[in-house]
Amino acid sequence: MDRMSFLILTEQETQLPVYTRSVGHWDHQEKTVRKEGYPSFQWLYCSSGVGTLRVRGEELPVTPGTGMFLYPHEPHEYEGLEPWELDWITLYGSQVEPLALLAGLTESGVYKVPHPEPLLAHLRHAQAIALSNRPLVGLECSKAAYSLMLDLTRYLSQGSGAIQESGSDRLQPVFDYMETHYAETVTLEELAEVIGVSAKHLCVLFRRSIKLRPMEYLNLLRIRKSKEIMLQERTVTVKEVSRRVGFETPGYFSLLFKRSEGTTPDLFRKWNG
Repeated sequence: MDRMSFLILTEQETQLPVYTRSVGHWDHQEKTVRKEGYPSFQWLYCSSGVGTLRVRGEELPVTPGTGMFLYPHEPHEYEGLEPWELDWITLYGSQVEPLALLAGLTESGVYKVPHPEPLLAHLRHAQAIALSNRPLVGLECSKAAYSLMLDLTRYLSQGSGAIQESGSDRLQPVFDYMETHYAETVTLEELAEVIGVSAKHLCVLFRRSIKLRPMEYLNLLRIRKSKEIMLQERTVTVKEVSRRVGFETPGYFSLLFKRSEGTTPDLFRKWNG
């Protein structure tokens, strides 16, 4: 049975990091064409049937166990090639995009869901709340929307299909190279050559796999190595530590150390002494 609900929200609810204005379910949604996109993020999960999403000039198949994640204001269209069942929710708030990126939802597209039950439960829960006819249910529906986004980061970031193909197994030679050469000057191009890809493609693989850029990961590795040195060799200076883990200047080392650990190298050593 088709159903959809549009929520009444207070100003307090629109300040939440994630909230929703509408939820719904289609037993068979007709062809939808949005030449100017939609004003919010959307998540649409396919429970049965087959359809297609057209976005950025691509035609992407939608099958049971996949979801369409759509970015705001991006032209797109989708339709069922046979009767298809969709559950959907609109997503607003300052943390929707950061959580989406954390889940690997880097662009509008179709994403395979390895564990759909918890995600579908959030959608159905929000629908039930919205249809309850109780006043001011926006907060409860927004809690379901936030839980949905958190579980997307939990389940989708585990990877499947194309995401898994670009996962940490393929990057293991790069991780090994960093472990061996972290104390040296290492370039992005040098890391890309390890697995025979371009520097740009290496960045894509890193973002999909561990949600970091290659040099960000390398610097975190250097910070970890620096902590080991400071705790094992109590008399070594911060300047020497920074040199031994591959930083060109002690100032840059201290800046990244504080950004990562929330304290300076000297205080870290003191607190762990």
